[in-house]
Amino acid sequence: MKKELFDSKLSNGNVIKYARLPSGTCYHQETPGQVIRLLEKLQKNGSEVRIYYGDTQTGQSWHDEFDVVGRIGRSTGSIKIPLLVSSDDCGGPGLLDHCIIRIDSREGTIYQHKKFRVGDMSLSKCDDVKYPWEVFIDNVLHARFELNVQAIKFMDFLQGNLFAM
Repeated sequence: MKKELFDSKLSNGNVIKYARLPSGTCYHQETPGQVIRLLEKLQKNGSEVRIYYGDTQTGQSWHDEFDVVGRIGRSTGSIKIPLLVSSDDCGGPGLLDHCIIRIDSREGTIYQHKKFRVGDMSLSKCDDVKYPWEVFIDNVLHARFELNVQAIKFMDFLQGNLFAM
């Protein structure tokens, strides 16, 4: 895959290293080629996807809940980056393409980091009157819910058993 490498200096002094493809889309230089090829294909076909972000060394999910479902679009301007566009919109947030550890379609997983890991999840009831259902990930409290069914749905979503909330 032919790509032009370049640096972009931000107003705060930080530098982002990009790779511009012949399509004009710019990806972070650390984005794996397999992810780039898949995102390029998804941008063309307009399929809805679910993105999982995480640590690309360990494969550990960051447990993102928001701005993770949509179709792949592209920004305008001199540096055209991939976007995640919700189904009822024409714009959306830029992808952290170099931090993607899994991509699901409605049919199933289409990319997954070799060490992908959500963590060990458990559900328990506590004494809190308003939010008695607690979700733990790797023995650390992650969220509380009013109803057991809400907690189970949340766990299913983070584990990838549920495409969208």
